[in-house]
Amino acid sequence: MFNEMEGLLPNLAGSGYEVTAEPTGEFNCIAWDLGITAQRWDCDSPASYWSPSLPRNQEVWTIMRLIADEGFRLCENDLLEPGLDKIAIYAFAGHFTHVARQLENGFWTSKIGNRETITHLRLADLSGGAYGSVHCIMRRPSADF
Repeated sequence: MFNEMEGLLPNLAGSGYEVTAEPTGEFNCIAWDLGITAQRWDCDSPASYWSPSLPRNQEVWTIMRLIADEGFRLCENDLLEPGLDKIAIYAFAGHFTHVARQLENGFWTSKIGNRETITHLRLADLSGGAYGSVHCIMRRPSADF
């Protein structure tokens, strides 16, 4: 049986990812990774939240500024650091495509568009497909989701 999510993100197949929530359009990956489940943060939809101080575009620097406005700063790696929340920003051809958040156990959580929310072991599990690759990692003191 064809798995649409694995078709978009081929490295997921056989990676051991786990679906942790059913599909919903109530929130997206940006909102999910900031602990928000009642609102989408989306530059493409006027009905969604977007910072009024930022342009509504998908340039990677724009999402980096949006995430920085939430207290995140660039960091060097994706290693687990207790007391810190880490977010990985994916990009393809200079445009952000996805954001994933590290969990307390070192795994990552991702809201896949309007599809499921998943837990995956490695950031590379989402690379090589529709999301491109990890552009940068950012961190802040833990917000206790």
